Amino acid sequence: MGIIDNAKEVVDLVKKVGDIELYRKIVELEGEIVELTRQKRSMEEQIEELRSLLNIKQQMVFKKPFYYQGDDPHPYCPKCWEADKVAVHLNGPEDMQGGPCYDCLKCRSVITNPKRKSFPTVESESSPWAK
Repeated sequence: MGIIDNAKEVVDLVKKVGDIELYRKIVELEGEIVELTRQKRSMEEQIEELRSLLNIKQQMVFKKPFYYQGDDPHPYCPKCWEADKVAVHLNGPEDMQGGPCYDCLKCRSVITNPKRKSFPTVESESSPWAK
């Protein structure tokens, strides 16, 4: 039997006794127990999300100008990862005049010519690398 079931059983017993003030206090306590149970569940979900993020973070490797994970040959968007810790695969490469071009569907960044020795051009309205 769980804590909520026990609280309900106590409420039923107090009802039979007829002590209205005690009944009111038990009902308040039952509401607090329900709220604590909800908060516990929420925190457990947050812990699981943080564990997942930590696992991804530990596997993420930076190879200029992209992030890679494990044996996955497809690069991840550096802007999404560095700004929001969101692992988003880049689309590409598409052959452009200046070389290969990658784009991110989440943040709309476009990374052109990543094979150059200098840092690539990233074009996005919200990009920290935009010129």
